[in-house]
Amino acid sequence: MATYTVIPVLHNTNSSQRVAEVARIAYGLGYNTLVLSRVYGPAAQVGIPEAQKLALRHNCNLIVLSDLPEVVELLRPNVILVAVPGKYGGRELSEVLKELEGKTSGGEASRIAVVFGGAEPGLSQKEMKTGELVHPDGVEEDIGSTGVAAVTLYLVARWLSLLRTRGATTREGV
Repeated sequence: MATYTVIPVLHNTNSSQRVAEVARIAYGLGYNTLVLSRVYGPAAQVGIPEAQKLALRHNCNLIVLSDLPEVVELLRPNVILVAVPGKYGGRELSEVLKELEGKTSGGEASRIAVVFGGAEPGLSQKEMKTGELVHPDGVEEDIGSTGVAAVTLYLVARWLSLLRTRGATTREGV
């Protein structure tokens, strides 16, 4: 069976509260690594130290990088999913995850980065083109970036759990 590694990425935020909330969500759902990119202002001064404390408490990793191209260059994901509310387009997450499962059933590894915008209204058009645009099933309206991250990461964690019951090897992080 295939091996799946999922890496949540929070991109472009100045909110220390958002950084801490997304870290709590990611680590609480069992992801081993959280990546923060383009973090500035209070998010850099207060949010990163808070996320680092959470990472240490959960025995997890926190990676801070300057921008999305650096995330792609250094982490080399096979697949990049950019999560947005449904009103901004993209395919349903469950549909994309089913396709990923079908493409990697021969035992090869798949590293999946899931990118969330950290600022309101979210990601720029250029940033949305970094990967495949997806939205969590049933989320059409803008529920905020923390809400999109929570629902998306929960659905991906549930998908990974189902894969484990079928014998796939999964890792939620790097």
